[in-house]
Amino acid sequence: MTKSSLSGLLFRRICFKNLHGGARGIRGNRNVSVLLKKFIMVLLWIVLAVGIYWCNRTTKERGEPEAVKEDNEVKEEAQTRERVNDDVPKEAEISREEALSDVIRVLIKTDGFAGIYHDTLTFVCDNGLVVTHGDAVWEYGAGEAYVIDKSCFASASEPIVVAGKNQSAVQIAGLKRSVPVSYRGRLECFCAQEGLVLVNELKVEEYLYGVVPSEMPSSYPPEALKAQAVSARTYIYFHKKSYAYPAWRANVDDSTAFQVYKNIDETAEAVLAVDETKHQVLTYEDEVIESFYYSTSSGYNGGARVWNTQESEADLYLPETGDTVFAKNNAEGEAAYQAFIDNGNPSDVEFNEAWYRWVYEKGLEGEACRAFLQKLYHLSKEQPQKVRIRSQYLPKEKILEEKAVKDIWVLEREKSGLVTGIMIKTQNFMVSVKTQHTIRQALGMAGDTLVKKDGEQYIMGDLLSSAYFYMEKKYDNNMESGDNLKGIVIHGAGLGHGCGMSQNGAKQLAQRGFTADEILAYYYNGAIKSAQALQ
Repeated sequence: MTKSSLSGLLFRRICFKNLHGGARGIRGNRNVSVLLKKFIMVLLWIVLAVGIYWCNRTTKERGEPEAVKEDNEVKEEAQTRERVNDDVPKEAEISREEALSDVIRVLIKTDGFAGIYHDTLTFVCDNGLVVTHGDAVWEYGAGEAYVIDKSCFASASEPIVVAGKNQSAVQIAGLKRSVPVSYRGRLECFCAQEGLVLVNELKVEEYLYGVVPSEMPSSYPPEALKAQAVSARTYIYFHKKSYAYPAWRANVDDSTAFQVYKNIDETAEAVLAVDETKHQVLTYEDEVIESFYYSTSSGYNGGARVWNTQESEADLYLPETGDTVFAKNNAEGEAAYQAFIDNGNPSDVEFNEAWYRWVYEKGLEGEACRAFLQKLYHLSKEQPQKVRIRSQYLPKEKILEEKAVKDIWVLEREKSGLVTGIMIKTQNFMVSVKTQHTIRQALGMAGDTLVKKDGEQYIMGDLLSSAYFYMEKKYDNNMESGDNLKGIVIHGAGLGHGCGMSQNGAKQLAQRGFTADEILAYYYNGAIKSAQALQ
């Protein structure tokens, strides 16, 4: 019996007792006394019903904030950029005409593409600068530096705009990229509470001059570079349908979150590839597709299922290849995929590429174990819908006190071989990790070494090279510690997410005589059209 029903029962008994005593004191007709008692009893039932209703409603309202909080946490990753500078009005929709225009707005990130807020910015141009802020205009001579910090903004609502004289490119002194670079178009500097935000507005074709050499070595065959140019152009027109950073009307940023822009300066080979494919984009049913690309294939293409394991329209133009036996997620499937990884397929276009196969020995003893469990714990806080830590008795933070990993295995694998779910077992916890990208975050460890097919060692970052792998387990059979894992050997394939065009595959196909159009047809379903014709 609930507290509300018990209190209601006591209330009725007390009231009934008082009513009974009061009725005996009433003088007059007995029928009046009976009617009065009935009336009061009905009234009490109404009061009781209303009380229960409000009690239940209050209980529900107390539960709603927690449910809303959980929902917000699930959506937080996708909405991070949209929440930036919420006080600035956003344009939720971009017209088709604007989306297909020849102008792009790129947010320029800080050193190492680490963040979006700059402390100061220093601009230099060999031909001089023109600086505009509202109605004020200043000019600076050739090689003369112009420095901006937050104190330069008389009005934070208007950006300071910097451009080179005679359409010259502008250097941002002190901004660290792989090599010194310069920016075409105009540079808009906004003042935000956290610092300065920089957006480069320029022509799409000029933007691609800075993307193609940053995404593919300019030494690759011309037809591979042309395929890269079309793929990169398609990708940017797809993302011009919206603003990644609405507060500053920036469609994309210059990092690997979209396409790397200006990490390498323009090259003659890249400019030629862009010019020879001018305005060309990949379409499916007259709509621009999302033309993903990556470094090196494992031998099979993950297709759109790299991002969404449910069927979608993207499956039609980003096809998955592979063997259905791999997706059985049983001993037979794992044995078949292990054989594929170990032996490879000489007919795969990337078979002779160094990244076609690799091996990573991941230690799971002592400090390595603690670091692994800490990473899982932090990922569970950042991505609770993808990393779930469960125990029958203990709160999840207690996983940090675990001394060993008991087991680790693949939960889900797609027919391309892509791992989309793993499970980790410790003494008191079970940890599930979902999606290829989060699995790569969980298993990667910055500073660890893997060995590529050609024997070259590679120092990893935070991300495992790909999610196309199988695991070989190394156990500690010491009787005191039980069957704990000493470590795992990850036998992997390829570099990158595995969706769309393999860049090293494009190189190999170009070397075999494939044209850019044939390379694109090899990796995407669709037609090549002019972006101008789609308006």
